[in-house]
Amino acid sequence: MLTKDIETIIRRNSRYPLRPPQEVISHYRRTRRDRYTNLGLVNEQGKTWHDLRVALTSELTAASTVLGFFPALNIVADSFIELIRRQRVGYKVTGFEELAYKMGLESTCTLILGRHLGFLKPDSSSGLATRLAEAVRIHFTASRDAFYGLPLWKLLPTCAYKQLIESEDTIYNIISEIVETTILEKRDDAKDESVEAIFQSILRQKNLDIRDKKAAIVDFIAAGIHTLGNTLVFLFDLIGRNPAVQTKLYEETYALAPAGCDLTIDNLRRAKLIPTTTCIARILDEPIELSGYRLTAGTVVLLHTWIAGLNEENFKDAKKYLPERWTTPTSPHSPLLVAPFGAGRRICPGKRFVDLALQLILAKVIREFEIVVEEELDLQFEFILAPKGPVSLGFRDRS
Repeated sequence: MLTKDIETIIRRNSRYPLRPPQEVISHYRRTRRDRYTNLGLVNEQGKTWHDLRVALTSELTAASTVLGFFPALNIVADSFIELIRRQRVGYKVTGFEELAYKMGLESTCTLILGRHLGFLKPDSSSGLATRLAEAVRIHFTASRDAFYGLPLWKLLPTCAYKQLIESEDTIYNIISEIVETTILEKRDDAKDESVEAIFQSILRQKNLDIRDKKAAIVDFIAAGIHTLGNTLVFLFDLIGRNPAVQTKLYEETYALAPAGCDLTIDNLRRAKLIPTTTCIARILDEPIELSGYRLTAGTVVLLHTWIAGLNEENFKDAKKYLPERWTTPTSPHSPLLVAPFGAGRRICPGKRFVDLALQLILAKVIREFEIVVEEELDLQFEFILAPKGPVSLGFRDRS
């Protein structure tokens, strides 16, 4: 598919944009009406999807919510830095991806539930965090195997299907217990509306069944663990492999505020930071012609933005790591091809939060440590792109 075709699809405006559902998960959720009244934000379509989106994500996507959450995120980032220090042997951390998943879990729970759960502390329920992260990983790989293999799970419970429902049950049960505890504890707590905005906004929805509310919270938290964690691994690996980029980034972040100080929203708005990449899937809701081919409504279109982004026709020095290309673009430059959160009305509702979290974590870690990469990072496809562990990264204290 040509770049102009990808951009044509991304720019299409539809009230109810369609994306291919995860069929196996949709099938399972239809069998569990005790937990789910619908297929969730990822898999629903049409008006049902739109109504869920409006009810569940208004606070999550609001700039004021992120602004109110920022002080709490500073605390989480500081805890992550201390976790790195404790886990080092010399200057190396082996199995860094496990620390990154704990960071994904703690930061996402803080955002969605409005409370620090302590997964980054020495006396934390690290076993719970590990079990949850592993369940999410298995859920992704089982989804992959069911999606790309023969759909025999429609006839009998295959190994992939059994793994999927077992991992989905584990994820649901663990997060559901955390949610129930949070509801009980917050009845007696003094409310911090800025931090609790998302949790309270979901609970206040009168038109939603309690099953919808709990399922949405479970989905939001589960989605944040590996997506944020994997991106941290990729980001630190890229920074560590490019000393000139790391030096420049350190100088910029230290100029914002010295090590040990909190950063503000305004600090990060001045910083030069790095996007990630992915691909986008859509189902056409009306016929369209692309590069001379007539595609009918209902056609599934995969937009391989990552592959297109590595093409010299779309970016100058496309395969080089050049973060500055996003602040001072040089032709050719096709920014629409970098859409790690999707695009349009079905864009990931957590985009604003993840953007901010990655910027803050990277800035605070770079001020404290020099990131050292001495081994190749192997990748594997787990329905999303993931590092093949254990990942070894070095963190040298800055003098």
